Amino acid sequence: MSLRHIAIPSWPRRTPPKFPTYALATRVQAKLQQDLLAWKSAAVLAAGSPSLASALPPPPPPTLISFTPTPTYTLGRRQTEPLTTPQLNRLRMPLRGVFTPAVARAPRGGLTTYHGPGQAVLWPVVDLRSPLYSYFLVSDYVCLLEKATIATLRKLFGLNGLTSSEHRGVWVNSTNMDPPPCDAKEQGGEEREKEENGDERKIAAVGVHLRRHVTGLGTAVNLTMPVVGPEDVNPWGRIIACGIIGKEVTSVAAQLQRLGRPYEAGMTTKDFSSAWAVEFAARLYNHNPNAKSCSATATTTAAIATTVDQVDWEQWKEETQFNEEGDETYDWEATERRSPRRSPW
Repeated sequence: MSLRHIAIPSWPRRTPPKFPTYALATRVQAKLQQDLLAWKSAAVLAAGSPSLASALPPPPPPTLISFTPTPTYTLGRRQTEPLTTPQLNRLRMPLRGVFTPAVARAPRGGLTTYHGPGQAVLWPVVDLRSPLYSYFLVSDYVCLLEKATIATLRKLFGLNGLTSSEHRGVWVNSTNMDPPPCDAKEQGGEEREKEENGDERKIAAVGVHLRRHVTGLGTAVNLTMPVVGPEDVNPWGRIIACGIIGKEVTSVAAQLQRLGRPYEAGMTTKDFSSAWAVEFAARLYNHNPNAKSCSATATTTAAIATTVDQVDWEQWKEETQFNEEGDETYDWEATERRSPRRSPW
């Protein structure tokens, strides 16, 4: 069983650096979602017609989009009040004298967050009711995103990610200790999903949008982006990330420095995304709907072998006749009006 992986390229060593826009990634996601939704509609019709059922092609495979976007602040659905001119101007102030951040709305919960260089953005486009694997509840799927992230952070960097029932995403703390299992209470232990020592920092955000059980958005993992310093360097200094007061944002590089360990210079966002794809695919196809634990080690032995098919970006554009230079608008509000099901995150 396989997962397609489409990595939208960027050129960070160019002068000036070039990264794909958030709007471009959204258009790629919309194309993949439309393909899945069209197949689901055809499958409904085929269910009542033997002739149509015999002609129905296999469902589109689950696909992961990965990219590192040009600096962008996104506003979630809780951001109901329009930004004032001073607020908008502050977000659009140049970063490092090179980038002018974009500001866009996104079909997720929460308030304002940031995406940009030094971050791996991972958007799976999958059907939670696909015949290819066990069905997912929305909470199961969010847990899957967190599990894949925690497992990848541990495998590549030796970092122990934590989860919280209060705030979604992946967190780290200064001890870098493993949290107790989610079912610790059943084992006579303490029922907690993470160690609450007061210094937890978010290293990966999670945001999900659904339309007829087809997923959009996903997770964003901070690898080397600045998380401290003045606002012309540190983009997080301009916002309260996701509206969570009292909690800081961190990155892999900052957390390793906190622990007195170096960041491996050769590790790129592309390397991280490829490793994350492997973890996600194994957990997608080996999902146990009855599992209660959201621990990254909940799936220890894969009964179904999985592979990741790396898709060449230029070849994919040619095969699908996708116009990379097309309309850059992000008209998610129209999708929202058509969508009967939404994630609470």
